[in-house]
Amino acid sequence: MLNKRKDLIKAVFIADALSFGSHWVYSTDKLQEEYSGIIDEYRSPMAKFHQGKEAGDLSHYGEQAFALLQSISDNQGFDLKKFRDDWVDYLENNEMYMDHAMQDSLEKFRDSNTLVGAENHELGGIARSLPLFLEADITEQDFLDLIHLTHNAEVVDQTGKFVFRVIQEVLTGKDYKQAIEDSKDLNQFTAESFEKIGSKDSIVASADERGQGCSIEQGFPIVLDVLWNADNLLEALTLNIMAGGDTSARAMVIAAVMAAAEGLDSIPEKLITGFNRSQSVSELLSEI
Repeated sequence: MLNKRKDLIKAVFIADALSFGSHWVYSTDKLQEEYSGIIDEYRSPMAKFHQGKEAGDLSHYGEQAFALLQSISDNQGFDLKKFRDDWVDYLENNEMYMDHAMQDSLEKFRDSNTLVGAENHELGGIARSLPLFLEADITEQDFLDLIHLTHNAEVVDQTGKFVFRVIQEVLTGKDYKQAIEDSKDLNQFTAESFEKIGSKDSIVASADERGQGCSIEQGFPIVLDVLWNADNLLEALTLNIMAGGDTSARAMVIAAVMAAAEGLDSIPEKLITGFNRSQSVSELLSEI
């Protein structure tokens, strides 16, 4: 089971790095000019927000996920208060794009010992929290408390609970599509998003209408579209990239769910070892 969890974590970083080339490119026509077929190589980010970053680097979501993995390793387990301090230290000593959730949370943490950060409802809060699934005994509340360091809203909790339940059930052996279907009625938002899932061919065509943005309301429906239609993880990551927008946050959630079921079976070795933090991630995982 531990190896399964470690594959899940590796998949989250691979997904982020693979999607980083397309991150915040909203034109699906532009992406079709850049990519063709199944995407199996790392690309330099196209968006102006990531200047200085290279092919195989992590987005700011991936960087925060790496900080979490490092904190779990350093402390031999997850501790929310220690991670808050580790997160602040990591952000202040590493170069990356700083979104509003990060900036606003840092400001709150400078003035108090609170463990509740920004009022933000983007999918990135769930994405950067996924390495917590290394811990076999985590609870739903542990996951939500971690997300709340940077993201707080009703839809954040609704979606966080859904993702937690699905991944935990898949890790115990349930088919991931069955886990999604069994959990879809947790709340109205997940139920309505599930009901609007279209065909594989419609994912890219309807991406703009479905929502390519950073918010959970826009990003999560495409996550469900891809999970429900893809035949394997690499195809899922390709479909997600071609849908454009906030590709990295969506990719990390997609990868966590599918890798909990299939591991890294569809991922080429060059992707497993080729992203720029691959050795560091492997070393941290070996220490846990």
